[in-house]
Amino acid sequence: MKNRGVLVLVVVAAVAGGACWFIKSRETDRTRATSTVTQGPGSAAPAWPTNTPSMVATKDPARATVTVTSEKGPIAGATVRLAPGDGEVITLQTDAQGIGRADKLEPGSYAISGSAPGFEPAALDAQELAAGQEATLALVLVAGGRPLTGTVTDASGGPVAGARIDAARRNASGRTESAVASTLTGTDGTYQLSVAEGHHVVVAASPDYAPQAKNVDVGASGAIADFALVPGGVIEGVVRDARSREPVAGAIVRARLDGGSGIRFGGETVRRATASADGRFRLTGMRPGSYEIEAEDETRTTREPTVIGLGVGEQVTDLALLVGTGATVSGTVIDDAGAPVPNIEVISFGPGRSDGRNKTDAKGAFVLSGMPPGSHTLMARSDIYAPVLGRAVELGDKDLTGVVVRVRRGLEIIGHVEPRQPCEIEHDPEGLGTGPINFPLEAKTTGLDGAFKLSPAEAGQARLSAVCTSGDRGEVVVDVKAGMPEVVLVVKPGASIAGKVVDGTGKPVSGMTVMASPEEGTIRTTIVNGMVTSGVQGVTSPDGTYRLVGVPAGAHRMTVLDRGRPARMRGKPVVVRLGPTDKKTGVDVAIDLPNGVIEGVVTGPDGQPLADAWVSVHQDVEELFRRMVEDGEAAEEKAKQDGEKKSSSRMTSITTSDDGEGSVGAEFPPVLTDAQGRFAVRTLPHAKYEVIAEAQQGALRGRRLGVEPDAKLAIQALGITSLSGTVTGAKGPVALFTLEVDGPTKTTRSFTGGTFKLGRVDPGTYTLRVRSSDGNAEAKVTVVAGQPAKSDITLMANAVVIGTLVDVQGKPLANTGVIVVPASPDGRTRISLEGMPPMSNADGTFRVETKAGPSVLVVLTQPSPVIKKDLALEAGKTADIGTFTVDPSKPPP
Repeated sequence: MKNRGVLVLVVVAAVAGGACWFIKSRETDRTRATSTVTQGPGSAAPAWPTNTPSMVATKDPARATVTVTSEKGPIAGATVRLAPGDGEVITLQTDAQGIGRADKLEPGSYAISGSAPGFEPAALDAQELAAGQEATLALVLVAGGRPLTGTVTDASGGPVAGARIDAARRNASGRTESAVASTLTGTDGTYQLSVAEGHHVVVAASPDYAPQAKNVDVGASGAIADFALVPGGVIEGVVRDARSREPVAGAIVRARLDGGSGIRFGGETVRRATASADGRFRLTGMRPGSYEIEAEDETRTTREPTVIGLGVGEQVTDLALLVGTGATVSGTVIDDAGAPVPNIEVISFGPGRSDGRNKTDAKGAFVLSGMPPGSHTLMARSDIYAPVLGRAVELGDKDLTGVVVRVRRGLEIIGHVEPRQPCEIEHDPEGLGTGPINFPLEAKTTGLDGAFKLSPAEAGQARLSAVCTSGDRGEVVVDVKAGMPEVVLVVKPGASIAGKVVDGTGKPVSGMTVMASPEEGTIRTTIVNGMVTSGVQGVTSPDGTYRLVGVPAGAHRMTVLDRGRPARMRGKPVVVRLGPTDKKTGVDVAIDLPNGVIEGVVTGPDGQPLADAWVSVHQDVEELFRRMVEDGEAAEEKAKQDGEKKSSSRMTSITTSDDGEGSVGAEFPPVLTDAQGRFAVRTLPHAKYEVIAEAQQGALRGRRLGVEPDAKLAIQALGITSLSGTVTGAKGPVALFTLEVDGPTKTTRSFTGGTFKLGRVDPGTYTLRVRSSDGNAEAKVTVVAGQPAKSDITLMANAVVIGTLVDVQGKPLANTGVIVVPASPDGRTRISLEGMPPMSNADGTFRVETKAGPSVLVVLTQPSPVIKKDLALEAGKTADIGTFTVDPSKPPP
């Protein structure tokens, strides 16, 4: 369950008491596995068919022997999970000697973990298995764990036998840990796993059903996670060369749920398969909805995705995908001394579709082939080298050559926690940051010896923080430089908060997560796939009690999370102020239980009830963000009433993934309408939802926004259609432009040749925004059901803002993100980015093209942005703001 980011969306909003950053990233795991190959002891034949060659009869396959033991000896019947970098998950059962064997493995990288009843799961570091290699590996499990049980059924309530259940705990930064507990359901559909306490992502997958994911809080008494799977669809076809029509062996086929589809069950929203020698491919376990299907190999790609509507359990066969030579980006990666960097991965972050990824050769040269048109940002990074900044390129139909991507040799931070124990170590750059380029390093989990190593770090001050499994916490600010001494990060028990969670009638509520989050200074909230993962958290016991340990000193707001989302609190906000070693007790909070219901009737275009339509509900990411802001404002108001003076700024980081770790709304599987078109979705938390109905293999769709339980709705599902048009600038048709579509169907795409066309667009009113080097424009269009819509757009010349950034000492501020956004009457401004923002040069100068009108310049510094208001920009003219002093220690105006 590995993540790689591909898109950044930033929203900066002024709120009471400071500034609030909203940072959202969409991540796509390029190493996502699809279904399962199961082997028993002694390398039994695979029980499930495979789509991709993880386990195949290659001429020179790899082999692995994995021994699973505890301090008492071998563990028989343990499950070993092998997740390849690109292919099917493989599970093995150990024999009486604790040994599991896998042969005929496709060479490559594997994530290997083990689990067994009565033990916490464990994992090895990523293993590279070479052709012909016979790897001998060992996993040691520690006794303990909490029971995670449940039942997997189908839509009719019948048990699903042989479904694979995977459970991975989220760490403090919201990432899933590498230790994955796995098992298969029995003939009665039940399963049982042993897992560690904490937040988990639990995924149920079966070849004949669409996968489903849930966020589950596992406390001292364990947890229950039941699944009701929906029959999966199948898409089959062939990949052919666009010119010769010959089959393309080995092509990668991806099917992505399109932006207009609301049927998201959890699990990945991108499925993939590898074409066989005759170009054939088969995608199974597909959820109902509409898919964008594309294919690519090393040099060829589909020009535009093919859109397919898929019903529940439906099969689409004989789909033909044509691939042709796409544009190529080539160049060199060099370090800060100007020397080429060999064997480093270069990644392209681009618009919407699959992104380029390849390694440099011995001379530091790279080639990214089959690239879609649009604005791309190229970056290179490894454990040794960090990116200097992203190299932005505009890619149309022609190849780009001679592109230089720069990296600098990073530094290594070595240290240990004291007293030594298992902890999670987080790295956060301090002081004037360099915008989105100066990323915090990935969190590391220490072993029993408490040792850690972080790289590639940037020179300068950085804050290291530790959160230990014991509840101990600590942090230290270090001066990162060459030859720096070993870091000793001292951890202490800290303060604690204890109390009880009750419902509106005073009854205890178990299995809820209680979170204490800071209310002063820079307040950072992290939301991963709709699940709040920041703050100090703990799960309530069966009697509703909780205890949070290792809480830092200061003021903290208490929040109750239901499956990672804020529950509706009863009464005034509860804020607790702690000294360094305070032990607060009796901090009770009351919530409304998640017992909301949204029900109604779905009708078709003729107004008659529509049977067998799928209805789903989704809590919007931005709605979740707004709710968090409103809760913060309520807490600030309470502080004012209590006579407290606070100065704070808020930063919210939101991440969504196409990696099987659950998506926003994944907790609420869709329901099927009955013969009278009626539906009801139950046990909903009290929040605002988008409700979507789809029918007739995605050909009909209807939706309602801002719906709160307990609502009764009438949703009319209408025929979707297409939206096309032209984009013209001062020089004629625009060669390359990006189109943002804002309406019932939301998407952002890049097009060439001055024309665009979008299929599967919902009826409704839309705002179309065009961005290009030729200018920008905004247009309105109304899409009528069943009638193709058209919009011809004429661009207005861009305005240009230039200037020089300096720090408080007057030194040029380089490599810092600079954004110019429209001014908003309410003080809240939205910023949408594809790839990286414009960056200042080495001498602090910058140049930004943007839309004319009243505007605000935002410099993306840490810990808070620096803002310059009241820019009056004119089309086709340049505004020079001169030298601008950037002081992030001052709150935004």
